[in-house]
Amino acid sequence: MKRGSQTGFTLIELLIALAIFGFLILLAGPMYGQFMGNHQIRNGTDAMLNGVQQAQGAAVSHNALARLVVDFTTGTGGWRVLQTIDGAESATPVQIYKVHEGADRASFTPVPADATQITFDGFGRIVPNVDASSTLTCIKVTNSNVSNPHNLNVAINVTGLTLSRTKLCDPALPKDDPTEPLSCPTACS
Repeated sequence: MKRGSQTGFTLIELLIALAIFGFLILLAGPMYGQFMGNHQIRNGTDAMLNGVQQAQGAAVSHNALARLVVDFTTGTGGWRVLQTIDGAESATPVQIYKVHEGADRASFTPVPADATQITFDGFGRIVPNVDASSTLTCIKVTNSNVSNPHNLNVAINVTGLTLSRTKLCDPALPKDDPTEPLSCPTACS
């Protein structure tokens, strides 16, 4: 009687495949951790940039003061946009963001160090905060859980009565370089 050919894997073949798979996971693990850490930095930077733009947009669209208030607590912080209508600030925020929505391991550092808010008028210009507190000019985003993080900043231009020019910038690039769009201003490096 002739036996048909058997199909399938032998135990040796299966163990070799598992060993190769395990080796590839060991190689990719640190790179994956680096990628996820830098992804948290990018998410946090994008969220803070979005908050500044939301506040400025709310001020312009309603021709009234709008204020971005930032909570810099790692893992639980975030921001909210408050609007002033007819001289009274609304108790209900226009928009809210919590860092646990994609950047819970990112750390945020304001410039100046005591600043937590920025106020825009109906023309989108930065004006002094109502409570006379320091105005945010830069938000630095880092992640201490990554061995070699690619830190990013949100630079907010506060040069008087001009429109705010807010941008995401890379502090690793040369400062104030007009040929590099991601260059940070010196005040935000």
